[in-house]
This record gives sequence, structure tokens and C-alpha cells, in this order.
Amino acid sequence: MQYFAGAEAVARWSAFLLFLLTPFFFIPVSWVGVAQAKVLLAVVVAPVGFLAWIVMSLRDSEFHIPKSPLLIAALLIPLAYLVSALVAGPSWESFIGDGSGQDTVVTFAIWYAALFLSATVLGAQRERPALALRLLLTGTLVVLAVQSVHLAYPTFTFGGVLEFPASSIVGSWHDLGIYLSLALFLSLILLPTSVCSGAWRYVGIVVTLGSFALLLVINYADVWLAFGGASLLYALFRFRAQPASPRFGGHGVALLFLLFALLSLAPYFGGTLIQRKLPSPLQITQVEVRPSWQGTFAIGREVFAEPTQIFFGSGPNTFPREWGRYKPLSVNTTQFWNTDFYYGVGFIPTSFVTTGIAGLVAWLAVTLALLSRLVRLFRDAGNASRIRAALVLAAVFLTTYHIFYVPGPALSLLTFLIFGAMIGEELLTGAVSRSRFSLSWESWKGKVAASVLSLSGLVLLFGGVQSTRALVSDMLVNRAVVLYSGTQDIGKASKSIALALLVLPGSDRAHRAGVELGLLQLAALVSQSDGSSEAQAELQGTLNATIQHGLAAVNIESRDYQNWLTLARLYGELAGAGVSGAEQAAHDAYREAASMSPTNPLPYLGLAQLDLARGDDTAARTNLETAIGIKPDLAAAHFLLSQIHARANALAEAKQHAEAVVQVAAQDPLGWYNYGTILYASGEYENAARAFERAVAFEQNYANALFLLGLSYYRLDRKEDALRVLRIVALTNPNDAALADIIEKIQSGRDPFAPSRR
Repeated sequence: MQYFAGAEAVARWSAFLLFLLTPFFFIPVSWVGVAQAKVLLAVVVAPVGFLAWIVMSLRDSEFHIPKSPLLIAALLIPLAYLVSALVAGPSWESFIGDGSGQDTVVTFAIWYAALFLSATVLGAQRERPALALRLLLTGTLVVLAVQSVHLAYPTFTFGGVLEFPASSIVGSWHDLGIYLSLALFLSLILLPTSVCSGAWRYVGIVVTLGSFALLLVINYADVWLAFGGASLLYALFRFRAQPASPRFGGHGVALLFLLFALLSLAPYFGGTLIQRKLPSPLQITQVEVRPSWQGTFAIGREVFAEPTQIFFGSGPNTFPREWGRYKPLSVNTTQFWNTDFYYGVGFIPTSFVTTGIAGLVAWLAVTLALLSRLVRLFRDAGNASRIRAALVLAAVFLTTYHIFYVPGPALSLLTFLIFGAMIGEELLTGAVSRSRFSLSWESWKGKVAASVLSLSGLVLLFGGVQSTRALVSDMLVNRAVVLYSGTQDIGKASKSIALALLVLPGSDRAHRAGVELGLLQLAALVSQSDGSSEAQAELQGTLNATIQHGLAAVNIESRDYQNWLTLARLYGELAGAGVSGAEQAAHDAYREAASMSPTNPLPYLGLAQLDLARGDDTAARTNLETAIGIKPDLAAAHFLLSQIHARANALAEAKQHAEAVVQVAAQDPLGWYNYGTILYASGEYENAARAFERAVAFEQNYANALFLLGLSYYRLDRKEDALRVLRIVALTNPNDAALADIIEKIQSGRDPFAPSRR
């Protein structure tokens, strides 16, 4: 019996810990992202609490669940994801992903477990919803304290987690604004309630003032609009509550929240002006980019063009793959052309693309259930408590953001926790009732129910363990990146990758990182090799291991173009070293990458480089023109095309492509040098001199550019300038006899370009 009593405590405190820790939980090391930390918290705490609740139910030989439409509707989301994953073809990416992504089967199973745990635990006793909200306010205090310290002392990064001013322990800078907007709204409602009685009133006041002040710094217009909309709804609720319940103090509170709604329009329209009045360290801006509604619908239209995908989509967590296949080519003219977006314009629209009509129906059911709670709140306004109103409006607030935005794991987890708290509050007030199911082994129904319940707990635990493995593996890959960038120590970074693969052998990202480190190690071994048999054996062993990493990555996830690109780059390096069969293997890998991501020009650029290595300018030109057709401003493709045309003496075409390079990469000295050489060959010495001057401005010791600049000056009859520049080149090339001869001829008034007499 003591064991079962302990299970009840575990379930209860698991729910409370989620309310307390979700806003601020992070791991103070630079290689663990905030999103990863939030998901790790959820995948550990939620399954443990859910299993404890199952143990309690088995003890009592029955389990109770709220008869809430929202509880049933929310269950449809993980079910839709599960069916979609099975229909699309079971894969690790759809079920688990990298552990920190939200568009997966296991993540939504975890979110639902958190909802269920919140509902059952908070609905068990009258004081629990208030305690959960107190813990949420306490977590907000920690968020405010950490962010304030970081703003005051930017060099204090809490272990590297807050590396930049526009970073937060909630998630993105925008996530922080959304959370504090919600915290401001909740604290204003809860101040007069039992949640903020006694000393807790000071907590509520600090949260109110701190959230308001930090929102002015964050300066996202939509968070003020959301706060104003929520305040307006609460004002309407209080107007309806007053006639039936004069004890609420007349219309004073309603008018106050109506005033809040109106005042929120000031920072909504004038937030930039307000921010300019702040001290310069607080004038923080962040550029946030994600696909538009049009871009998201364009992907969905292409996905649903396949009849088999209309009902269940392309599969959970496949939006980046579909983005690579179908993104509008206009995106390639922006600086985000090579960004793999994991979500569309909003989370729910993304879910529609990846899980089809099934996902849309599930989210629509949740939305309708939530709206029915909102309607019921207004209908029962005279008897509804402020806590219930706060929870319903908070749930509407967060769900709306899932339509128009992609919240991070903290906000998504909090959404489902609020769903559960709302259901628990409705249980306590009698707005919904409980259903009881027998788990007695004396009947076949009880045996089946007990078996299903136990199995569901074990499946959730298994999913949580797998998600934890994926998270830890991904963290170790991040650690390898941090180690190498900080120390250039390939050995330490390789050990971290090996540990990541020990935790999760099926991590394609870890294998890709293994290829990158392998290439660096191979280059180091080649430069240090003394030709001994031991050195050759080490070189061969590293080569074999690197190839195995590349092959493993494509075997694990053959639909990810990045795996094919990594393998192609590896084989391309080996082809350059003369390894037999490597060129054809690289060619095949680039073709696979192109088929996986036809809107990305990099595979065609890689194919062109292979063509050039074997001297096939015709094939290279075809691939480069294809790459430019995909991305018209791809500087590398224009550069190579300019050289191909120059070799063919098509100087007009060469000049056109070289000019495109310097327009795109205006600070690249090589681009200006290339442009200058073509202009020089065309006899445009004035323009050539300008191009070489630009190249030298960016790289002062650029000997080739200086040499041709000197010759251009001579062609323009600027002999003194020519001598000045050529003498600079001679200082770094004292043994160049040809250069010395040119200088001597110019000094003596002879033509350095005149044919020598024999």
C-alpha cells in the first residue's frame, strides 16, 4: 500500500513539476539547446507521471477519466499522427525525429500524456488548480530574473545558453514575448483571486510589472494584439457575469480590462517608437523568417496532388523534405535559399500538410471543443470562477498561436498542460463529470481494460526512452561541433561523435558529422604522412571509417538530400585524390541528392565540378546552367561558367557571368580578379584596372591581381603607377625573373609585350 501511495505522489508532483519547470528549464551548457532541454523535461517527467497514474488505477481496480470533449478531441491528434506515419511508411524521422522536433508521433503522445496527467491530478482536489497556477507564476519569476540578468550583463550567458541578446530560456525571442504576454494577462486576472492570496500577491505583482517591462523590450506587435484580444474577451466575460453576480463588483473590472485592451494598441502600433526611447543595450531586434501562407499552401498543393496523400499527408516530420521538393523557386533569390524549414507558416497548417485531412480533422475537433468551452464560459458567466475564465482564455490564446505561428516546445507543452488544467477545473466545478471503468481481473472487460492501460503506459515509456536517446545523441553531436570550433581538436570531437553513435547508432546526423570530421582527419594525415606502413594503415583505416559513415547516413534515411550531398562530397574528395570508382560514386550520389531536393542547385554545382575535373566543359556547362535556372544568383555557378566561356574565347558570355559574380558577391576578391582578367583579355583596360583595384582593396597582398593591375596601368599609359604596383609584387616574388624583366623594360622605356629578338 505504501508503494501505491508513493505512486500517487509521483503522479501529483510530476504534474506540478511540469507547471513549474516548463517556462525556465534549461541545461547550462552551450551544446544543449533550449528546445532540446524542454523536450527532455517532458519525455522524462510526463511518462513517469502517467505510469504512476496507471499504477494508482490498477491499485483501485478502476480508473476515472473526465467526460470532456476536449480530452477526447486532443486524443485524435496523436492518433492521426500515428496513422499518418504508418500509411506514409514507418520511419524513425516520423516517429521520433531528432528528439527535439514537435511534428512527430512520440512528441504528441508525450504532450497528450501531459494533458491527461494535468487533468486527472488537478481535478482531484479543489486547491490544486490554484497551486498549479502559483507554480506557473513562480516559473515566470525565474524567467524574468534570468532574462533581466542577461540584459544587464550580456557577457553572463548562463553557460552559453543565452549567447546573443535576442535569446531566451523559454525558446526563441518571439516565444519569450508570447509567454510573457500570456503571463501578463494571467497575472492581471489572478491578482484578486485565491491564487495570489497572502505573500503570493507580491509574486503576482512582480510578474505583472516585469512582464510588461520586458514586453516593451521584446517589441513584437502580435504579442500586444494577442494580449489585447484576450483582455477584450475577459472584459466581455465580466460584463456578462455582472448582472447575475453583483458580488463581482459591478462593471469596474470589465471596464479595466477593456481599458487594457485599448491601451495595448499603443505598443502594437508604436512599439518601434517606444523601443527607440529605451537605452541602446535594450534596443534588441531579431529577424524571424518562416514560409508564408502562400508558400505553405504551395507545398500542401503539391503534396496533395498525390491522391494517396490527401487523407494522411506526406507523413509526420516530413515538411523539410517536401519543402526541398516543392518550394517556390522565388525563395532561391533570398538569403534563405539553402534553409531547410521544418515548419510552414504555422504549426497547425504544417500539421495539415504532413498528416493530411486526418490531422486537419483532429485539430479542428480540438478547436471546436475549445470554442464550446469558451461559449459555455460565457453562458455560465455568472457562476464561472475567474480561475476557470483565465484557463479557458489562456487555452484559446495559445491555440490561436499554433495556427498563425510555430511555438517552441515550451509553449506547445504549456498549451496541453493548460488544456488539462481547464478540464480539471471543470471537473471540480461540476461542468464535466467523470467516467469510471473497471480494471478488475474478475471480468473479461476488466482484464482487457487493465491490459490496454498497462500496454499504453509501456508504449509511452518506450517512446520516451527512444526520444531521450535521440535527444542525447543530438546533444553529443552539438558537443562535437562546439569542441572542434573551440579547440580544433579532431580527436576530442570524434570521441563525442562516437559516443553519440553509441547512444543512437541510427543517427544520420551523427554519421554526417563523422564524414565531416573524417575529411578533416584525412587531410591532416596526408599532410603529416611520412610514407611508413603505419601511417598508410592509419590513413586507410580513417578512409574506410569515413566511407562507412557516409554510407550509413544514406542507409538510415535515404530520403534526406543532405545525406546524399555529404556522401557525394566525400566521394568527390576521393576522386580528386585518384581513388578508383570514386568519381562515378560521387556522380550517382549527386544525382540522388538532386532527385530528393530538385529545388536546390548544389547537387548540379557538384556535378559540374566533377565534369570540370575530368575536362568535360560541355557537360559542366549544362549542369551549371541548370543550377542557375534554379538559383539565378548562384555566384559559384556564374564564376565557373565565366571560366568555361573564357576558355572557349566567348569573352562576351564570360564577361556577363563574371559581372554577375561581383554583383552577388561584391566583397569577394577572387570574383573581382576573375572579372578583371576577362575585361583585360577583352581589351577593356580601364574597367579591368577598376576590377583589380577592388580585388586588391579586399586582399592587399593579392599578387596575381596586383600583377595584372600593373599591366593594366601600363596599357593605360600610366607607367609610374604600373612600376609602383609591379615593384610591390616583386617584393614578395624576388626570384621571378620574368617579372623583373618586365619591370626593367618599363623602366628603360621598352615595350614589355614586344616579342623578344633572338
